[in-house]
Amino acid sequence: MGKKDDYQFDYLDDNRRFADQINGALFNGRQIVKPEELEPEETQVISTFGKPETKNIKTIVDKVRFWKGNKIHILAIENQNYVDYQMVLRNMLSESNGYHKQWKQKRHTHEEAHDLKDRDEYLSGMKKEEKFEPIITLVVYFGGEHPWDGARCLHDLLDIDEEFKKYVTNYRLNLYDCQEHDTFEEYRTGLRQVFESLRYSKDKERLKEIMEENKEAYSNIDRETRDMLEVVANIKIPEKFKTVEEGRERYDMCKAFEDMRQEGYDEGISKGIEQGIEQEKEQGIRILIQTCQELGLTADSITEKCAEKYEMSREIAGKYVKEYCLCK
Repeated sequence: MGKKDDYQFDYLDDNRRFADQINGALFNGRQIVKPEELEPEETQVISTFGKPETKNIKTIVDKVRFWKGNKIHILAIENQNYVDYQMVLRNMLSESNGYHKQWKQKRHTHEEAHDLKDRDEYLSGMKKEEKFEPIITLVVYFGGEHPWDGARCLHDLLDIDEEFKKYVTNYRLNLYDCQEHDTFEEYRTGLRQVFESLRYSKDKERLKEIMEENKEAYSNIDRETRDMLEVVANIKIPEKFKTVEEGRERYDMCKAFEDMRQEGYDEGISKGIEQGIEQEKEQGIRILIQTCQELGLTADSITEKCAEKYEMSREIAGKYVKEYCLCK
């Protein structure tokens, strides 16, 4: 993991993070869903669309758990610059198929038991008093390029007059986009560091302030969170910032961040020096050409002297002469 083209997304497999994501996004941090209450369901489904050589590739990972008779889906959109404009339709179809699957299971059970005697129940394939397990779907958008700008409900996708909307059943997304939030105190796992880093990835000073305010957490990033940060926020924490305590790997993002800032600073200085040297060279060539011209040398002679002094080919020297010298 750690490379975008690997399309691995195991971060929410952990029940602590799964519960944290639901509690943070749907219940404003209230600990409604407990990790120990979650039961496994189907294996994850990864859908990848687009061409590998393009950047417009999306990875949608379907994480599913049972919780007190409720079926909870988390659809995580991993790619940084992709908004799925038909997500409303995808969610509607997913939930509809889920309910239809429950109905088929009920019908099969009744067919084997031969316990549907009433005509209406027999034709319906279920008893009147039977209920279905609720399905809750949360879409988590990890986009870093821009906020979610797609539809949030079915009505947003319809070309429909306002007066007819009341006759068309609407469907609404449960969407969480970290770009729409300024604080993430409702999260208690590494999701907080992931969302903070993604939200302020373009505001390095604000991110530095947040890291200083929560230094203990940012100095003890677990491996999964470290890998997640690289995938969704393009933040790399090298192995040299790893420590192992009681068999647990931890990474110091604070030190890695400062190291990255210093590298950028040193690189900027180096580029500035190189630019200055290049400018000084350009100025020297110009002065040499103009001096030779004042002494009455021909263009060929000036070209020869430039090529010799600055160790360049006659072709390149000739271009400088044409640019700075008026003689032909």
